[in-house]
Amino acid sequence: MPPEANTPSDTPQPIPESPTPVIEAPAPAAEPVTSLETPPAPAEAVPAPETAQPSIPTAQIPPDEPFDSTHDKPLPPEPDPIEHAPEPPSAAASTPTPAHPIRDFLNKARVATQDRKRKKRDKIMQALTTKNKITNDEVEKLLHVSDATATRYLSALEKEGRIRQVGKTGHGVVYSKI
Repeated sequence: MPPEANTPSDTPQPIPESPTPVIEAPAPAAEPVTSLETPPAPAEAVPAPETAQPSIPTAQIPPDEPFDSTHDKPLPPEPDPIEHAPEPPSAAASTPTPAHPIRDFLNKARVATQDRKRKKRDKIMQALTTKNKITNDEVEKLLHVSDATATRYLSALEKEGRIRQVGKTGHGVVYSKI
């Protein structure tokens, strides 16, 4: 057997510590370095006189040209597109279209509401012709309305001068025909 080199077998050998594995991050890709400063603009080349483009006219009138006064005349006013819009020939020949359909609808609704209120006031007046006096509670039951609405109807009739209130407040108040 070959002799061993300076290491007796009796002495324990130190165990070399295993190095911790070093994980290296991948190297960042080489990015172009951008500067926050803008590079200087390249000097504009002045074209040679023979290749120069014709100059663009400016707003100033050259001193050697006569003044043209046709540009100072005011333009005629343009017609309002809403008021003067031409109607299609088919629509003008058939039925006239309302100028303001929403306004017409609201007017019809207002007239209908006023008509209903007038009918209810007339109903109160008919009840007063059969009886000489009527109370707020009787009007509520007659018209199937709330206390406040019955009071409004009676107040409106009083303002019109068709009925009068007898009593100030409470259950003693009655309304009679004038």
